[in-house]
Amino acid sequence: MYMISYFKNADESLYLAESKDGYTWKERNDGKPVFASSVGTKNIRDPFLYQDKGGLFHLVWTDGWGSRSIGYACSSNLTDWSDEKLIPVMEHMPVTQNAWAPEIYYDAAQAANRIVWSSTVEEGPRNHRIWSVTTTDFNTFSDAKLFFDPGYNVIDANVTDLGDCYFMLYKDERHYDDEGAACKAIRSCYLDKGESDRPNVRDISELLTFHMTEGPTLYNVDRDGKREWIMLVDRFRADIYDAYRSYDLRDWELINDRMELPSAVKHATVIKVDEETELGVRG
Repeated sequence: MYMISYFKNADESLYLAESKDGYTWKERNDGKPVFASSVGTKNIRDPFLYQDKGGLFHLVWTDGWGSRSIGYACSSNLTDWSDEKLIPVMEHMPVTQNAWAPEIYYDAAQAANRIVWSSTVEEGPRNHRIWSVTTTDFNTFSDAKLFFDPGYNVIDANVTDLGDCYFMLYKDERHYDDEGAACKAIRSCYLDKGESDRPNVRDISELLTFHMTEGPTLYNVDRDGKREWIMLVDRFRADIYDAYRSYDLRDWELINDRMELPSAVKHATVIKVDEETELGVRG
């Protein structure tokens, strides 16, 4: 089963929907929020849901536009939430302007969970890079270190483990939010595995999506004997959520006519969920 986590512009809380095939989605909790923040700005933007090897769900999110911390809570059933707190990932760097769009993946070389996010660590116009910390228990964390710096403004990193390496989607954030801008769309690259906190980067792609797209998420669907890679992105100026499909992570086709997403989705992320996990009231 697949689970999609997202927020809405009208209500910056956690919403969830589920799907058996990765294409048709049903909202949980009758389309109402399943969790609202009580810490920091009390806003949940860019929620990311991660299930660890023991089945526990960990939620991280952007705590508002200018926070140097990220929000955190955990749940065993996606209904009851505990250990809500702010993780002060960049509080020790006072010139940091923000900590946006945190996501988690398991770093086997470090035997730890790695949280990545984007921050501007200077005064003046925002000029983001991707930073990270590692943790084994979501209580203690390593010092924040630079994770990805291609030499230009980037946000919204999404990392997928391919076995022999990682595959990363990210938004090229150069230029302004104007139609016809040269960038403001999604690129991909490969990250070598290893013990370094700043992995070697290979094969940065050309722009993969329409301009004015952000918040990429990637998951795979096995169908008709083939593995399909599905990328969802928010085409924010047009208020459209785009779905792309690839069989090789290089060539992508738009499949909006085949995807049935919940309404008003913003910055969604998709994970595969252990179907044997008790997931509480579905609504």
